[in-house]
Amino acid sequence: MSLTYAIGDVHGRRDLLEALLAAIRDDARGRNARIVFLGDIIDRGPESRQSLDLVIRTLEACPGSRLVQGNHEEFLLTFLDAASPEDRQVAARRWLPNGGTETLRSYGFADTDPFDDIAQSLAAEFPAHITALRDAEWMVETDGCVMVHGGIDPDLPLAAQDPVTTRWIRDRFLRFQGPLPKIVVHGHTMTESSLPELHNNRIALDTGAVHSGHLTCAVFDGDAPPRFLATDDHGPAIEVGEIRPLDYRSHASR
Repeated sequence: MSLTYAIGDVHGRRDLLEALLAAIRDDARGRNARIVFLGDIIDRGPESRQSLDLVIRTLEACPGSRLVQGNHEEFLLTFLDAASPEDRQVAARRWLPNGGTETLRSYGFADTDPFDDIAQSLAAEFPAHITALRDAEWMVETDGCVMVHGGIDPDLPLAAQDPVTTRWIRDRFLRFQGPLPKIVVHGHTMTESSLPELHNNRIALDTGAVHSGHLTCAVFDGDAPPRFLATDDHGPAIEVGEIRPLDYRSHASR
């Protein structure tokens, strides 16, 4: 695998993403690197619009980089694509309590504004954002791993996976201890420790950025074991450093 940085759930923490991307540039030391965003760029945190601006600029600047669509991006697209005002009301009732209110505020709307007006304005005023979300991947596959938002169905081969399942699956994937077609690199489910986790069959990168201040990326560089960079916003400034993951792999698998 060429030099690749996989970034976990951002959730509107533009400040953390900006610091992490700067650290990635320093870490790459002039080498061509691609960045894979594992989705959930938006919602919950205060700067979803600004976070998407950063993602789009990064995709344009770093050839081969990809955005994976998360379930929170799906919330927004379902809201935009509603076939009727009634359907949009239903979509809003699912989305807004799950962080959509903060996203609307970042775009200058209030959740009391008419939903149809919001949808029309978003499409008209932020076409690059909507295009980026629609063009997002649902799976990025490399020689050694597969990168998705939430996980994969452990009972199916990669070619038979359903995109919606990869965005939403939790327990059936997380509890599966057997081998998978490839190591799955994912976000979606926050790790209890706010640290990245290594398992026999997966690498978990959602370290709860919006709550913990830890936005994490995994660094894949050829055959070397993955490294991990993470932010820490508990001091006077956001710091980024290399961290050790929690290693839950069985001894026999190492």
